[in-house]
Amino acid sequence: MTKFYYHNWTHDEDKLLTEIMTNGERDRKKVLALFKEAAEKLQRTAKSCQNRWYEIREEKAAV
Repeated sequence: MTKFYYHNWTHDEDKLLTEIMTNGERDRKKVLALFKEAAEKLQRTAKSCQNRWYEIREEKAAV
């Protein structure tokens, strides 16, 4: 059976992900490339970064 490990996101990781995504969007970079860049810097998968980014955006929209 496959084991999955969940690692909580820290405030610093959220901040770095937000910086990468907002700066990249401002520079009109492709979103997939930004997720890959974030994954390398945060030592996570691009999919994990994508999921967290959408969670952050939803949290900000709710406020």
